[in-house]
Amino acid sequence: MLMTTVGTVFGSRLALKILFLIFAFICAANPVTGWADESPPGRQLSLLDVYQLARESAPRLTIAGYRLDNARAQKDIARGRFMPSLSLFGDWSENRVRYEGNELGRLPTQEYPGERYGVQVRSTLLNMRAFRDWERQDALAERSEALLASAEIQLLTEVVTAYLRVLLSEEKLVQTTAELEAIERQLAEATALYERSLLPVTQMLETQTRADTLRAEVIDARGQILIAREGLIQLVGRRDIDLLAVSEKVSLSSTVSTAEAAAALAQQHDPAIEAAEQALKAAQKSVSKEKGSWIPEVDFVYNSQYSDVGFDNLTSPARTTDSYSISIRYLLFEGGAGVARTRAAWADFYAAKSELDLANRESGANARAAWVRLEVANERLIATQQASRTSQVNLEATEAAAKVGTVRLTDVLVALAQNTRAARDLTQARFEAILSWLALELATGADPEVVAASLSANVKQDNHMSSQR
Repeated sequence: MLMTTVGTVFGSRLALKILFLIFAFICAANPVTGWADESPPGRQLSLLDVYQLARESAPRLTIAGYRLDNARAQKDIARGRFMPSLSLFGDWSENRVRYEGNELGRLPTQEYPGERYGVQVRSTLLNMRAFRDWERQDALAERSEALLASAEIQLLTEVVTAYLRVLLSEEKLVQTTAELEAIERQLAEATALYERSLLPVTQMLETQTRADTLRAEVIDARGQILIAREGLIQLVGRRDIDLLAVSEKVSLSSTVSTAEAAAALAQQHDPAIEAAEQALKAAQKSVSKEKGSWIPEVDFVYNSQYSDVGFDNLTSPARTTDSYSISIRYLLFEGGAGVARTRAAWADFYAAKSELDLANRESGANARAAWVRLEVANERLIATQQASRTSQVNLEATEAAAKVGTVRLTDVLVALAQNTRAARDLTQARFEAILSWLALELATGADPEVVAASLSANVKQDNHMSSQR
């Protein structure tokens, strides 16, 4: 009975060990995909992906963030200047007293240790200069926060512009290459007809010239792609990027009805105006700070001290001293430095006021211009769509007419060039509409992160459509 039980236990353990090894082998051969990285480096990046990468590595945002941290720290430092302070102090010494002279020389030299320690509490009762400086640092911290928001807006604008510039240059290369391939086919046909004396030499040479010109344009388009990608790489901070193409059907609409409404919203929400307002407030507090330097500073001071030291080289018994005092300091004269600081503070105030006026003007003008550009871009997009359809129909009709000999080969070259130009204008109009919508949204106070997500979702083209292009 005992041997049977042992055998059963041994057998079950062996079976479990075998099952464990089989399970480990299956897991090694088929790793769990849920634990893998969901963002492989080879996937195509959407506009939102690129913006998030740029936010993580943008030096401008990093600098603005550190400056905000510094401004907040300076605010805390300024607040600490008029808050109560507690300090400890202490002295330890070895003292020796030796008497000189005939009579005093008979007295023995005395050696004794000395110690003194205590605590001091100081609380500001009146310090207008320190209080105004704290208010000034608070305004500067708010200004740094607004500058950080401005940096985020500028970053999103630069990322979208660089993203679309790369796609535009790639689209230009595709369109130019397609025209070159068509021209090369026409050139082959023209050469064959010319060799059989069925085509004038001028038309064959015109086709050759157009082919050579397109080859140069292809080389230029490839260079433009590299330049555009370098601009995007500088923002993103990595080189292994593959962009997702923008859909041909983009639906972006704005709720702003008029240019004046856009200007009003911009003046309410523009972080540049907020930064200028806080700078003006800080300058005003600087003036108040310098005025406060002519108000007496009053502190309450409490000292508690224990001392066991000599006084005038004479021993004295240990003692404890407590004192309460009101400390008053009033500046009478410092060589004209106070007047000069006040004059400089007033100069900074008027400069900040002028900067606020300039920010209001620029914000309103930029918002109005963004609204007008969006209206024009939408109208231009409709016009270029119609022009692209017309040029395509014209190209097909011209190619059909050339096959039956009713038009010259030069007409086909012109139709091809017009079709390529129309397609290029349509792509440019689409991207211009996107940039105009972005500028209006950001100018009227939209959150950059929300705008980036919305824009990326609206312009995203799925991989199936992208592979067909």
